[in-house]
Amino acid sequence: MNVKAIDMECLMSTKEGAVSRDPAMIEALQEYFKTSGMRIKTEDEQAQDWRDAGVQVVILCATGKPFGFTEFEHVRERHNYVGQLKKSYPDVVLGFWVGVPLDWGIWTALKEVERCITQLGSFGVFVSGMAGVPANDKTWWPFYELCQEANVPIKITVGATAGGAGQGGGMGIRLATENPIPNIDDVAAAFPGLTIIGHHYPWPFIDEMTAVMIHKDNVYCEVHGWRPKYHHEVFKRELNTRVKNKIMFGSDYPFFQYQVLFSDWEAAGHKPEVLENVYINTARRILHAEK
Repeated sequence: MNVKAIDMECLMSTKEGAVSRDPAMIEALQEYFKTSGMRIKTEDEQAQDWRDAGVQVVILCATGKPFGFTEFEHVRERHNYVGQLKKSYPDVVLGFWVGVPLDWGIWTALKEVERCITQLGSFGVFVSGMAGVPANDKTWWPFYELCQEANVPIKITVGATAGGAGQGGGMGIRLATENPIPNIDDVAAAFPGLTIIGHHYPWPFIDEMTAVMIHKDNVYCEVHGWRPKYHHEVFKRELNTRVKNKIMFGSDYPFFQYQVLFSDWEAAGHKPEVLENVYINTARRILHAEK
């Protein structure tokens, strides 16, 4: 397969892999993204979508209670399912981000992250504001230490999130926890050997995220969640200059379609070498992915 892009933020469109076990959350996300009526696909159909688009993917495992994972065994089952996708479709699935099940205790969660990395071929943890614990809280330190030692990147949410958007109280998510200063910046300073990826287009914290990426050489950002035609001019300017090696492609598939995103990116006037970095070069480097 001729790889056009590495998708650093991919969800799943299968029945077993649905982003949430709670249908109400899926309906809310479909309403937010205006993609109601999405068709459930088989694993083979899903993989063919990725091949047709020319993408390799890193799948997000969001496994907290807000996503309907009310038992720890549900979390393990989800991780096992995605680990099997990696084995069954190695041409398109590079790995996954581990949902951290803090609800069942730090030690249990830590052992599960270690299992995913060593046995299932995952990358590092996905730290979300939905956990209710800011990314720079010392609760997360053992997870960061584990991922730094294992030499796998992690993701930390940044910017306004689709989860909770337009709902009463925003599902309890506090946007202050999504500001990269101090949340990502503190982690990057404490763990200089840990590769940290901002999870989401970073509005309304574009300047803050840019500053952290410039100041900390171990910080990057993938920019799913927004169509590129709506990217702000400040972000476009910085992408073509000071952070041209720091920004990566993310889709939020199946809520966004690849050809729509590619068309937007290619109509935005970015330098060709910058677009190549966004699509594949930067992700390939930090994931240690072979050509």
